[in-house]
Amino acid sequence: MSFSEQEVRELTDTFPGAEEASEGGVRYFLLPSLAMPEGREPSLVDALLCPTARDGYPSRLFLAQRVHGGRGSNWNASVRILECNWYALSWRVNPNLRLIQMVAAHLEAFR
Repeated sequence: MSFSEQEVRELTDTFPGAEEASEGGVRYFLLPSLAMPEGREPSLVDALLCPTARDGYPSRLFLAQRVHGGRGSNWNASVRILECNWYALSWRVNPNLRLIQMVAAHLEAFR
């Protein structure tokens, strides 16, 4: 899936420090210190957005550590990507969203 420069810029403007990366032909977006919904621990966590299909999901939002609170209790992934360990919930979002909308949809799992 291809993303326009404008869509990528929208993501990097919204999340300071965001960077693109790739591994094994898969495109990722690193989102440092992503703010979790209120009352979640930790309140900030590094995240890695995989905006394309992976592991049977249309997209994945991987987190550097497990976040406690909200609906997100079905942690089903522990993977190593870009030389870091990441965790992800079993959570599906619409694959036809803009990158910024995709992040917001994934964060709904923690509300």
